[in-house]
Amino acid sequence: MSAQLWDPNSEPQGDSQQGAPPRPAHPPRTAPGEPTDAATGPAAAGPFQPAQPDRPPEPPQPPPWPQRVVPLQPSGRTEFQPAPAYPPQPVGPPVQDGNLAPLRIPTARQEDGSAADRMRIGLWGAPRSGKTTYLAALPLAAIQYQRHEEGNWLIGGMTGESSGFLNDSVTKLTIERRFPSATTGLEGMSWSFHGQEPGTGMMRKRLREASFVLEIQDAPGEAFVPSNPLHARVIDQLARAQGLIYLFDPLGDAQKDTHSLTFFFSTLNELHNRIRNAGTHDRGRLPHHVSVCIAKFDHPEIFQPAVEAGWVTQDTVGAQLPRVPAHLADGYFQWLCNDYRGATARLVRDGLAAYFHPERVKYYATSAIGFRLNPQHIFDYRNYANVEIVNGEPRICTSPEPINVLEPLTDLERRMRTSGNGRKVRPW
Repeated sequence: MSAQLWDPNSEPQGDSQQGAPPRPAHPPRTAPGEPTDAATGPAAAGPFQPAQPDRPPEPPQPPPWPQRVVPLQPSGRTEFQPAPAYPPQPVGPPVQDGNLAPLRIPTARQEDGSAADRMRIGLWGAPRSGKTTYLAALPLAAIQYQRHEEGNWLIGGMTGESSGFLNDSVTKLTIERRFPSATTGLEGMSWSFHGQEPGTGMMRKRLREASFVLEIQDAPGEAFVPSNPLHARVIDQLARAQGLIYLFDPLGDAQKDTHSLTFFFSTLNELHNRIRNAGTHDRGRLPHHVSVCIAKFDHPEIFQPAVEAGWVTQDTVGAQLPRVPAHLADGYFQWLCNDYRGATARLVRDGLAAYFHPERVKYYATSAIGFRLNPQHIFDYRNYANVEIVNGEPRICTSPEPINVLEPLTDLERRMRTSGNGRKVRPW
């Protein structure tokens, strides 16, 4: 009889079952120092658990936080203790500019001039009073200044648009012999002025050095009535200005659509209200210095009556140009308002005297294009009108010789710099 083999899949019958072979013995596999059980063998091993190879014990791992050594007294022993944890830090804003250097406040460009030598001038006048033509004649008047007076003036544009206006003006007036187009919007310009001119008072024999930056806006005459959309911006500009150039047109004042008073009083009244509300009145009046340019002095309807009334003198050298002397200009304006123009002109005169300090208002007989000159470049009373009509369009006959175009501006700058007693004008 063959020996009975043991089937590992059969149910164990125990040692009491007869004929069953004994369960094969497994040698104990215990790690060094592992406890054993006398009945069942190693404590962690089951009857069918595979044997594990012997492995050396793993070294202790340091804790995940920094440690420091602290000596213990008095035995001098040391042990490791965890460092104190830092409090949680607030989350900062997201970095948008990387590691860029801090940005400082912007400063004005050197060529723009400092705030001390900048001045804002408001240009004011009815439609067709010649505001744009007056500005266009400024560079010509500066070029020709040394021909009529001691000294010299240079004008330069501070921006591309300002330089373009100067260049186009000289070309249009001298080469094309045309008047500039009427302004339709609010155009701001900035020009630099550098010059020498005769001094005043005890210093009249010495040339005065002058340098300033002019900020001016050219607005259409229609903007000086409240119904115009540009009216509020024009009032803002006049209120911020330190000085005003007012162009009074004796010819336009005689026409209903261009009455000076229509575009004068409403603007003056609103300007007064704006200055009063801002608390910048000067002894109850507007603080501005004003240059009143009595325009179109060259026109025969203005010039001939002025000659007959005795207001005009004539130079004896050079082109022998006619002029109204500076000391007679105030009387010349009074004569125009009282005897020549009429009631509306008198109200303009009275408004200037009431709203501004009389000592801060000066008058000039002005012509942007001057008189026609003969081939020898000399004034001839028999033929002096400098405008003719060609194909229904006004044209300038000879090269313009502006009269009292630069002086109202440079005098205004000097009066704004110093008051009547020689002290500096305080900014207001």
